[in-house]
Amino acid sequence: MDNRNNIQPGIGYYGLAVLIIVLGFAAFAASIYSGITDAESGLLQMVAPGGSNLSLKEPGEYTIFYENNSYLDGKFYSTGEQISGLEIQVREKATDLDLATYPTRSSFTYSLGSRSGRSIMAFKIERAGDYQVNASYSGKEGPRIVLAIGKGMFEGIFSSIMISMAAIFGSIAIAAIITFVTYSRRKKAFQKQEEEERLISGIA
Repeated sequence: MDNRNNIQPGIGYYGLAVLIIVLGFAAFAASIYSGITDAESGLLQMVAPGGSNLSLKEPGEYTIFYENNSYLDGKFYSTGEQISGLEIQVREKATDLDLATYPTRSSFTYSLGSRSGRSIMAFKIERAGDYQVNASYSGKEGPRIVLAIGKGMFEGIFSSIMISMAAIFGSIAIAAIITFVTYSRRKKAFQKQEEEERLISGIA
């Protein structure tokens, strides 16, 4: 009588390992998508030259991005990679004081769907509140462009990537352990069964 189908652990554990890997890839994709979506929705857009009232929720440093490809208020924008003569002023409405704006310490670029941009300026606020951002060209006319303002964008995307990588490598590691343990135990069980069958055959 063949009892191989009764060997434990069952081969279903191999299927479980495959399922865990599939779920790991799904978690990887979901985390990347969530990170990109959060980063995109976290950027406050405005058209320049012009002004915009922004409600900033957290103190800290905010980055101003120039989006050379963008979509805002039902209109697509596609402008040159470089802009010159753009001046940006940020004023805290509660105190009517202008804040210092300065070039970003490092260049950061992004591409989110139909939007792409790069960091150009930054400013720091001490408290959450309403701020007026004005942008204009110095002594000349320039193209209408889209600016985006956000905080912690790079950190958010980096965190999503790390979580995604942890999910996929973690699932692969768990699946590998399940596969190895299942294979080892089934191999021992097969060997034990073969020994028992030989003993039974010898007695018979």
